[in-house]
This record gives sequence, structure tokens and C-alpha cells, in this order.
Amino acid sequence: MSLSGTTVDHFEVLELLGAGGFGEVYRARDTRLGRMVAIKVLPAAFAKDAERRERFRREALAASALNHPNICTVHDLVEEDGRYFIVMELVEGKTLAATLKDGPLSLERLLPIALQVAEALGEAHRAGILHRDIKPGNIALTARGQVKVLDFGLAKLVGSSTDSEEPTLESLTAEGATSGTLEYMSPEQLLGKPLDGRSDLFSFGIVLYAMVTGRRPFEGNSAIALANAILYSEPRDFGVAPVPEKLKAIVRRLLEKEPEKRYASAEQVHAELRALGESLAPTRKAGLSRSVRIVLIAASLVVVAAAGWLGHRWSRERWARETAAPEVARLIAMEEFKKAAALLGEARAILPRDPALEKLWKQATVEVSAESVPPGAEVSIRPYRGDSKAWESLGKTPLKKVRIPRNYYVWRASMPKHADAYDIDPLDITHDRPVEMSFRLAREESVPPGMILVPGGGEKVSVWMPGYFGPEIPLDDYFIDLHEVTNEEYRKFVEAGGYQRRDYWKQPFVREGKAIPWEKAIALFLDATGRPGPAAWEAGSFPAGKQRHPVAGVSWYEAAAYAEFAGKSLPTIHHWYLVAALEAAMLIVPGSNFRGEGTVPVGGAGALSWLGATDMAGNVKEWCWNQGRGETRMILGGGFGEPDYMFHEADAQSPWHRSPNYGFRCVKLSSMPPPAALARVEPEFRDYSKEKPVSDDVFQVFRRLYAYDKGPLDARVEETETTEDWTRQKVSFKAAYGEERVVAHLYLPRNAAPPYQTLVYYPGSGSQHQDQFNTAYFGGNDFVPKCGRALMFPVYKGTYERRDASGPGSDVRPEAWYRQRAIAQSNDLGRSLDYLETRHDIDSTKLAYSGYSWGAHFGLVLLAVEPRFKTAILAAGGLPLTSIGPERDRINFVTRVRIPVLMLNGRYDSFFPVESSQRPLFRLLGTQEKDKKHVLFDVGHVPPNRHAIREILAWLDRYLGPVKR
Repeated sequence: MSLSGTTVDHFEVLELLGAGGFGEVYRARDTRLGRMVAIKVLPAAFAKDAERRERFRREALAASALNHPNICTVHDLVEEDGRYFIVMELVEGKTLAATLKDGPLSLERLLPIALQVAEALGEAHRAGILHRDIKPGNIALTARGQVKVLDFGLAKLVGSSTDSEEPTLESLTAEGATSGTLEYMSPEQLLGKPLDGRSDLFSFGIVLYAMVTGRRPFEGNSAIALANAILYSEPRDFGVAPVPEKLKAIVRRLLEKEPEKRYASAEQVHAELRALGESLAPTRKAGLSRSVRIVLIAASLVVVAAAGWLGHRWSRERWARETAAPEVARLIAMEEFKKAAALLGEARAILPRDPALEKLWKQATVEVSAESVPPGAEVSIRPYRGDSKAWESLGKTPLKKVRIPRNYYVWRASMPKHADAYDIDPLDITHDRPVEMSFRLAREESVPPGMILVPGGGEKVSVWMPGYFGPEIPLDDYFIDLHEVTNEEYRKFVEAGGYQRRDYWKQPFVREGKAIPWEKAIALFLDATGRPGPAAWEAGSFPAGKQRHPVAGVSWYEAAAYAEFAGKSLPTIHHWYLVAALEAAMLIVPGSNFRGEGTVPVGGAGALSWLGATDMAGNVKEWCWNQGRGETRMILGGGFGEPDYMFHEADAQSPWHRSPNYGFRCVKLSSMPPPAALARVEPEFRDYSKEKPVSDDVFQVFRRLYAYDKGPLDARVEETETTEDWTRQKVSFKAAYGEERVVAHLYLPRNAAPPYQTLVYYPGSGSQHQDQFNTAYFGGNDFVPKCGRALMFPVYKGTYERRDASGPGSDVRPEAWYRQRAIAQSNDLGRSLDYLETRHDIDSTKLAYSGYSWGAHFGLVLLAVEPRFKTAILAAGGLPLTSIGPERDRINFVTRVRIPVLMLNGRYDSFFPVESSQRPLFRLLGTQEKDKKHVLFDVGHVPPNRHAIREILAWLDRYLGPVKR
């Protein structure tokens, strides 16, 4: 079905340009930026394979980072209705394949093309991207002679050695096997071996040969014959046409069967081709005597040197301002901070202290400081995701105000004769706050084998998990197992007579309130063959090859007995949660073993928690000391086969249960924990499936509480500021209560025509603890005016400069105080809309509400009592886990919200968990099913800015209509 005449996202599809094995390509118009683009529609098979979709997404992101004049730029990746689209630069011209139909190229035409292709390959290979489909059909030539290499990164996605579409030696005889790229494949690609840039160079050699001779160096009557020629035959000779020996040598070296015999890089090929061109340039000049030529040459050298130096300097400065700076801004927007910082390093060397570059530098990097006890430790970092061996040293402590590219990092502090100390930094990488790291290194001999030091020093630690707010408890230093107890470690307990010696089983056996004799209890702890041991074992031992897997299928009693045997103890939930780092779930969970069908070896680098502890999320659930309700014991972290949100959940199970994903780790304490740390834990959850909102009559009573008399606004503009993207007006008007005035910041777009659609924002709870609204960083919403809509940011009562004593510790206030504040804030929102209705440059019929976190869940109250919004965006919100006063309880308001609602949430949000908070909100919304959408991102509490923006803009376009330009 043709897409011509339809709209994809914000792209108007105009006409089909071509089609092939990797999809159809259309000419389209970007309605937001007013430019022409090409859209490639990927085959439907992509949508059916989650692994290929994810690989495709990653590679498309990588390809989009390439910015080179000889590479067709990838602008965007769009998913719509289960289909995937690549949005690319539209290249007008003809392909090299079409050009070669007229025969081989002259050297004058060949060399400029070859040089530009080599430059494109060099740029891509430096970025770690292989093309894997270099052929004349993927090389376009514009009317001005510029080369554009097409489909960078895409061939790699759909043509890996594991993809069924890519022809390999084994698949060449299969019916319908793809043969279009076979003619340009390298031997290693045909054999399914690992590839590097030299594979692209082999393909480039075939292209060069075709440009020189008009034919290919390897041919065959069938796919198998052709593959055999590529693998084993020498290239055909160059024929009778005169070809410089140097060019022949370049092509022959590119076509070497063994990669190590080819050029090592595209840069080397480029240098050889450039040297060839220089050697062929004319070297004689006629008409002047030798002496005159010498004088003229000497004089011209001086002029050329001076002009060259000035021109070079001017060219470099222009590059820094006009090429590097825009590219850096794009990379920052794509959150490619490492690439942005590297490019900025070059630009700042050319233009030191340039204000624009310095601003970008602060956006791309973050300031870090680090100290250690003892001082003098070497501090290294590596990205949390990626090569676990790619450590980069920052220097020795104390480190002061070092700037590094924004990223999520694993930190390591090292010192001779001390155990390494690790840390992770889970806060939002876009947050503009300095990072301060602190390490305590223990002497190697003081750390028990397989354990890590957890600094406590009497510091008070509170545990928060969904449904449970623990007290602040001082913890002394302690050690915790680096990983879960393994099968081989547990076998030592079994072989030492662990199931026969009563002295290890210190805890009384109790079931349904009755004491169980030791002999009867121990007889229950048998493996699958009736021998003493974990339920997952057979014949008294673990399955072959699983010595490094966590022991699984153990009860709480067995875990406690092993801890006694090892001279350790089970952790309290406070000791466990301090190290687990729930706030870093968006980093930890994706690399954990939740979706597996069984255990995996311990110690994987993909799921590190604080201090380097591994597998605290997933693999096996871990027994803790504390009792839950009744006779249950706490078991935390979740295990394989469970939903990944179980990392957050406060789970408690019978101490007798021995499920296949039950395990544990131990701690070694320096002192007895305080009684509060050992206390019973009884989380409380609201079961919204059993709750009902108040009746309509009662709700009308509640609604009248939020009503106000409009009255005169007495509005005035107190401050105006203009930037290249917007004009900010600080306005104020009378509040609906007392003698107060509401302050609001109104951002008006400069790239759209009035009357403007307007987004009215409500911030997170952090606004209660800040003294002043930050006009430069307004909740990460700068994209709103940049994309043509107005943004209003009221300063609600209790926030910023209007804040009150509603910070930490204020939870002891009476319910009436919270009710009155909620009413005041609702009135502030209403008065803000009253003000917008007085302005001729605002379209008051197209208003959207946007709430973040606190603003998202309190927004349910606001939207239920305020009818003027056409749609709403609720980011990082959910229904509260505990009960509050009925006049502001969200359950009584959520069903009365009936406008279109977009929910944006993190899958690992511990404040508003998916199952107990987010999904009940979505289910209870009074909005029609077709007009509400819940988008989950693989992050914690904060949705990712770049992807959230795409969802928000599409939603506003849908329900408010396109921006007026």
C-alpha cells in the first residue's frame, strides 16, 4: 500500500522515490521545519521481532550522530502504528550505479568521487559504524559533484551475521536468497565472521574496480559461483584501458582476501588516492625563464604562506562557529554528550573562552569533585552501560571541579594495599548540579573475602519502599557479600554437615503459630531426589556447570543457618536497601536477570548497585532478617521470571517457601543492629480495585470548595526578556484569596503567529524547597516555545518565592492545612487561565495542562475542577499509595477527568510504581479509551526528555491542532 498523500508523524508524504529489499523510500515534507526529506519505510518483518527492533533503534541512533558532507544524514526514527520509518536527508541527483551504465569513468571524474567516499568511510568508522553495503547503488552524486553515501548504519542493522536476510555461504542456495549485495561482499562477511572497517574497504575496492573498468572484479554464473570467486579467486585483470600502476596497486590491496593485508583504515586509502592525484598533476610551466620563475615562486611562497596562515585560521574559526557549534547542539539534544564534549574540545582549542562554546561546554559536561579516606586514591570512571573494562582515570583525590561528559558512570577509587571502592551516580544526567563523590577505602586484609565495606559510621539511614516509610536508623560500618551466595559456596555448608548440626539452626521453627521440632523441620528441607539440600539440587548437589550460579530454592531457615555457619548474618532490610540503590533502578534493572528462565552466574557487570554489589535486582530474590505480616519474612530484589518492578516491591513470604528463584546474600556486622532495624515490616498499599470514588452529589460539594470569585485581575507585566527563541514576560495579578498576587512567567514563541496555543505547567515537589524560580531552566520545557506554543509557568502558593514551611518535617501538619493549600493552588491555576483569556495573543480555546510528578498526581484534582483545558500531559505521576483527606484524595477526582490525557512514566519508578499506582490511575481516568495513552520508558521516576518531547509534541498536534506559522 503506497503512503503517497498520507502523513507520517509530522511528515507529509508526497511521492514514491524507489523500493528495494530494505523497504520503500518516499519524498516527504517536514511540516515543522519546512524542509524536504526522504522517508524510508522498513519492512513489516521488523515490527515482529523485538530484538531486531531494538538493534535497529540503537543503530539508527548511532547513524544519526554522523554529520559529514559526504554522508546522507539520518534525521529521525519514527514508530507509528507498528511501522518503523527512517527520516533522512533528501539527496537530489543520480547514483553511481546509474552513472556507470554509461561505462567506466575517467581519472578526472573517478578520483574526486573516490576521495569523498573514502572520507565518508573514515568518518563512519571513527564513530564505530560499519556500512556493510557499500556499492554503486548506495553512492549518490549531486549535480554539483558532491558525493553522498546512503544508508549508513542501516545495512548493519538488517544484515548482521544472525539475520536471516543477509546472504551467507550457507544461505546462498536457499530459495529467494538476497543477492543484491552479494557482489560487493567481503570474504569475512560471506563467512559470517566478525567484521571491522576493513570489510567496507573490500567493498570499496570492488566499487573502485568498477569505476575503472566498467565491470566487477569477481563474477559467477550463480550465487555459489560468485561467492566462490570472492573467497578464492584473484581479481580479474584491468583490461587494455590505460590505468596508472599506482591505482591498480591501491585496488589490488583493497581486494586482498585476508583483512590484515588490506589497508588498516579508510584514512590510509584516502592518503594514497590523494598522493596519486598529486602525482598526476602537471609539473611544468612554459613561457618564463628559469630565474624569473624562481623569483616569482619565492615571492609567491611568502604571500601564500601568510595568506594560507590567515586563511587557515579564519577557516578553523569559521568551522568552530558554523560547523562544530551547531553539531554540538544537535549532539546535546540527542544526549550524545561524549561526542559533543570531544567535538567541543577541538572547537574550544580554536576559540578559547568563546561565550557560545562555553555555554555548550556546560551543557555537554558536568562538574565533578571527589575525595577519599585516605586521600591520594586514583579515581577512574567508566560508562555504566558498555565495556566494563573501559576505565578512564580522572586523577587522584582530592579532585576539585573536573568536568566530564554527562553520562551515568561507575566510579572506582584505587590505592595500593587497599580494596577498591566503587560507586554509581544515578541522578538525571541532564540535571545541572555538581557531582560530589566520597570514598572510604579499607585495607585489603580487613575485608573478608568476597565482601565489600559499607561505610556507616553511625549515619542514620531510612528505608523507603512502596507502601513503607521506615524510621531513620543509625548503622555502623558493616560488610556485605559482593554477590549472592553461590552453589559452590553453599556446598561447603552441606559438606560440613550443615543439615545435621543443630548448632547452625538458631531460629525457632514456627508454622501456623505452633513450634515445630527440629527433626521434623529439617526433614522438610530436601532436594528433588530426597537428599538434604536446596530444592533446586539433585542427588545432594547442584546441576553440572552451575557452581557460580546463586543457590536457589532455599527457605529463610536454610539461609539463616548458612549465615550462622559462615560467621555472618542475614541483612536487615535497612542494610540491604542501603546498598541496593533503588533510585538507580533505571540503570540496574535493564542489565539484571528478570526475564530469564533460570538463574545466571553471579557477578555480571550489567547490574551493579552501590559499592559494586551485583545482582541485587533479579536473578534470585534475597531473604532478609525482618519479619513481615504474620509469620512471613522479607525477601527483596525480585528474581528471574518476575516482573522487573519487583526490584522495588516490599515482598514478604513464608519462611518455609523454597521457590526456584529464592536465594540470599549475607552481611557481617561490627555491632548488634538497633532494635528498630530488626523490627517487623508491614507495608501498606491502597488496593484501588476495591475502592470507589464518592458519589456525584458528594463530589459537587468538594468541587465547590475549589470555586472562587473571579473579580478584577489588576494584571501588569513586571519584566520582559527576549532571546532568539522566545520572549519571556513576568506578569502578576490578584490572587483569589487575601491580598496576595500570583506571579507567572509567560514564554511567547518567536517562530509562530498569534494567537498562540498555550501549555500551562505545574512543577514537581522540589519547587517547595527552592527560593526562586529559575527563568533559564524552567522544568526542561524550553522545547514548548521553540516549537511555536506559549508556555505559562505560574508560581503557585507554596512554591519558589511564594513558598511556605511545607518542606521536610511538615507531614505533621493537620489535614485542614493541606486542604487549604490545595484550594489556594487550584485558585492560582484558575486565575492564571483568567489572565490568559484577557490576552489577544493567546488562543484561550486551546489550552493544555502539563504536570510533572507532584503536578501530575495533584493535577487530577485540578483537571477535575477546571473545565477550560482541552488536553493534559501527566509526566512521572500516579495515584498515591497512602490515604489522604477525601477533599483532595485523587480517587474522588480521577474518574471526573474526561479530557484527552497522555501519561509519561518510568517503568522503574519507585515513587509511583507501575502496578500499584500508574496503571490504576490510567484505568480510573474518566477519559475515553481512545483519548488516553500511557507511555512507559525504561527509566526511573523521570521520563527521558528527548523521547518524552516527541510524545508531547505529537499529542499536542493531535488535540490542539498544528501550530500557526
